Amino acid sequence: MNNPTNSEVPLEYSIVIPVYNSGRWMDELVGRIGAVMEHEAAGNYELILVNDCSPDPQTWPTIQRNATANPWVRGFNLLYNVGQFKATLCGIQQAAGRYILTMDDDLQHLPEELPKLIDAMRTRNDILCIMGIYDTKRHNAFRNAGTRFYQRIMDQFYGKPANIQTSSFRIMRRELAEAVLSYRTAKPQMGPLIVSLTQKIENIQVQHAPRKEGVSGYSTWTLISTTFDSIIHASTAPLRCFSALGFLCAGGSLLLGLFFLARWLAGGIRVVGFTTQTLLITFFGGMTLAGIGILGEYIARIITEITGPERYSIKERTDQGQD
Repeated sequence: MNNPTNSEVPLEYSIVIPVYNSGRWMDELVGRIGAVMEHEAAGNYELILVNDCSPDPQTWPTIQRNATANPWVRGFNLLYNVGQFKATLCGIQQAAGRYILTMDDDLQHLPEELPKLIDAMRTRNDILCIMGIYDTKRHNAFRNAGTRFYQRIMDQFYGKPANIQTSSFRIMRRELAEAVLSYRTAKPQMGPLIVSLTQKIENIQVQHAPRKEGVSGYSTWTLISTTFDSIIHASTAPLRCFSALGFLCAGGSLLLGLFFLARWLAGGIRVVGFTTQTLLITFFGGMTLAGIGILGEYIARIITEITGPERYSIKERTDQGQD
């Protein structure tokens, strides 16, 4: 992580926001954050906006304009799209504050709720991360059900306390942020990384607003893929499940073979079981291919980890030459 530009007066708070196609409401977002944080921290803060190679032509120029008008705003424009998690890590890497806050760019995370996170962290010296949770989420029923399923995965595979929920609206201490950055995985996910590092996490209830404009950048397939990544990243459970299923099928096949051998010896089988053979071949062939697919996924992840590109590449920044 970067050091503060003024070592005598280190920054207290860094707010990191990954940005994608948000140019139309970026001025409002920056203005509301500034109003809240000026009252809360009196200039002792920074806002880091990471443009994740938005195809929207307004987003990066709007960030540049806000950075020119507000010295506490810093913008980073990525060379290629890397996704929300990597863009967030890019912002954390650049952050100078003792406390790192992260939030989304769509105004569903209300800037006016930031003081709740800050005040909660001030009162708990033993806590490393506080995450905002929502009384009512302004998402559809399918996505809310998916969120609950994702939380169960976090419970089972990452050892997350069942009474804790993860969210991207959070504040963490600098030492935890540095520990998160030390993981060099090719497909990082903030929530799983945090709960795998510490259980010193608390929740605080915050409001969740409707999306400002447009639709979420997360399609159903993207959400399913993210959940699958969480399972693969944390555990070899899929491989173990197929191994266990393989042993069960082998044992069942042995018992079935002994049964049919006994019937043949007793003269009870006179017609070849074509249907049975077809079903067995189809079933075990499908299971074999599925198992190979799961194994191939792990091998592909290993290759990506070893030979893949950097997690992100910064094309340009608004504070060029100030380091």
